[in-house]
Formats: sequence, C-alpha cells, structure tokens
Amino acid sequence: MTEETTPSVEEIKERLKVEIPVEEEVTKAEAQNPDVAEELREFGKQFADTIRTAWNSAERQRLETELRDGMRSFADEVDKAIQEIKKSPAADRVKTEAVNVRDKVQTSDVGHKARSGVASGLQVLSEQLAKLAERFTPVEKPVPDAEEESTE
Repeated sequence: MTEETTPSVEEIKERLKVEIPVEEEVTKAEAQNPDVAEELREFGKQFADTIRTAWNSAERQRLETELRDGMRSFADEVDKAIQEIKKSPAADRVKTEAVNVRDKVQTSDVGHKARSGVASGLQVLSEQLAKLAERFTPVEKPVPDAEEESTE
C-alpha cells in the first residue's frame, strides 16, 4: 500500500489558485435610493424598441395583409349575395306585394279607419298621461282673500 501524505496549506493554495472576483462596494445611500428615473427611461426605451420590432415584423405585416384580403373577400361575397337577391323573382314578388298592400291600405276604408283609430288612441293616451302628471305636480290652490273669509 502506498501512503498518501497530507498536502500542506501552501500546496492546497497552489492547487486552488482561483481568482475570486471582488464586487465594487455599493454605498448604503446608493442601495437605498436606486435611480428610478433612469430605470424608467431604460424601460421606456426597451418598450419602444419592442413595439417597433413587433410593428415592423414580417408576421404583423402578413397578418395585416391576411385581414385586408379577408375583409375584401367578405365584402365581395356580401355584395354578390345582395345583387343576386335583388335579381331574384322572389324579391320582385315581395316588392310588388308590398307596393300593392301599401296602395290598398292608403285607398281603402280600412286604412282610413286604422289612421283614425291610431289618432284617437294617441289622444286618449295623451289625456291619461296628463292626468298622471297632475298627480306628481299638484295644482296650487289660490289663497282665499281676507275679504272673502269675512263675508262668509
């Protein structure tokens, strides 16, 4: 068996020759009062850079192009559907029937009676609202004169 000898302190120091970094001392005043304004300024710069980078990114431009194209296609499809509906025979029939009904109502006795009924109904509603309003704002009664009281 071989005997190992215990290394001396000097040998250990030599083996462990490692540089230990020494941090600069920070004064208590600096540690307790960090420069908030400087940190906000740096944060603002970083935030602006991030937004600028995102805005100028190819992904954002691609998304914008897709949205524009999609909206154009959507508008074209809606316009196409509206044009087809306008040209359809069903739309013509509905339009014709609506015009006929309007004409009949305007020229018939039913139309006159309906207008009279609506007008009288509105008049009754107006009268009832006036009565309701009187409940909320009582009418001031005139104060009797002293002469009228003495003659009674």
